[in-house]
Amino acid sequence: MTTHAPGSSLPATVLQVIGRYLAALGVLRLALVAISLFTMVLAPGANAPEAYEGFDFFRTVLLPTIAPLCLAGLTFDALMSKVVMGDADEAGRLRLRTIIRTELVVALLLLIAWVPFFMTIGE
Repeated sequence: MTTHAPGSSLPATVLQVIGRYLAALGVLRLALVAISLFTMVLAPGANAPEAYEGFDFFRTVLLPTIAPLCLAGLTFDALMSKVVMGDADEAGRLRLRTIIRTELVVALLLLIAWVPFFMTIGE
């Protein structure tokens, strides 16, 4: 069991860890991950008919064009982070490993969220 120093609060510590994690990702990577998560949440179902007006237009026409771009961006940035890792010091390698893991996990989740929709396009 861990004990905390008097006067320290656990939520503040958790928020600091999350803040350091988000800072390690950087603004552009964080935006890419956020857009990817946004597309996952709004992914249409497998047999969703396309709609050409209203919010369904966004879900069935625009988001299916954004999702593959996010997947390509995530995997390419993970690859480039691996390349840059060769010249980084130990702290930089740790940061880049965190970035690579985060991007590959988000890419896998993005793939899982969108495969049913894209599998039904050819039918």
